[in-house]
Amino acid sequence: MAENRQYDHEYKVQAVKLAIEIGQAKAAKELGIPKNTMYGWVRANRLGNLSA
Repeated sequence: MAENRQYDHEYKVQAVKLAIEIGQAKAAKELGIPKNTMYGWVRANRLGNLSA
């Protein structure tokens, strides 16, 4: 069963910056987080809900 993990704001911001540099799927794989989680953070950043 999947773990329900909590990530702090700074981790999300750094992950989004990495995703912008190298791509979302590659960043998610490198960080060991689900792709859907990364896509959600990038989308939140784009909508202004996560300031990266």
